[in-house]
Amino acid sequence: MTTIGFIGTGHITAAMAAGLCGAPQAPDKIDKIVVSPRNAETAAALAKRYEQVTVAADNQAVVDGSDWVVLAVRPQDAREVIAALKFKSDQRVLSLIAPVDDEWIDGAVKPGRLAARIFVMPPVELRIGPTMFFPRDAEVEALLKPLGTAIPVKNRREFLALWSLTALLAPYYGFIAKSAEWAAANGASAETATAFATATFHALAAIAEQPGAEPPAALATHAQTPGGLNEQVMKELATRGWFQALAPALDRILRRLEGNS
Repeated sequence: MTTIGFIGTGHITAAMAAGLCGAPQAPDKIDKIVVSPRNAETAAALAKRYEQVTVAADNQAVVDGSDWVVLAVRPQDAREVIAALKFKSDQRVLSLIAPVDDEWIDGAVKPGRLAARIFVMPPVELRIGPTMFFPRDAEVEALLKPLGTAIPVKNRREFLALWSLTALLAPYYGFIAKSAEWAAANGASAETATAFATATFHALAAIAEQPGAEPPAALATHAQTPGGLNEQVMKELATRGWFQALAPALDRILRRLEGNS
């Protein structure tokens, strides 16, 4: 039986544990999960919800009792936390730590092996969303695949470029929120407007994610009937520089991840 241990018990750890465990009534579908006690409330809630989850006495106990160790601590705490741990020679480690000046992690987990740097999002609790990892590794892919769409990347540059896109999470939610707020200000109830806007954007993303779907740029073109509503808004947003502002903003995020703030 394989045991997965988490150093750090925040939102992402909780989401990964929930996604790996699945429904509480089917606890036999994954192996054992050990979480650190630092966030006591979250750790206790996971252990109560899933039979597979246990709370370790401390971080070292997580390492001692796990085959895989997932580093899920804040970047500002990472060096201190990891330096205090003693890893095993046959241990595989995954890092969820933001990849800013993180090259030191490879040496810090020896004699264990940093199998991959990974990125997942809270929706992995529902087994949706990207599970990105670098470098390519069959065992890492097998571990992460149940959580969503497995995305192996070829090198660090590609990893950082894709990680940069995660800076769009808040703008995405902000776009939905502002759309719903406008509808609520123009006759819709706030609850109905939010439900409609959320369902609309979820459906559009689902279409774009279907196997064999056309590229998003082509879908955007097809959605614009000549003289129609979508064409009108696209032209207005383009005129105001809405789309043009995206690349420079992401350029700055990428430079920040590369250590060139």
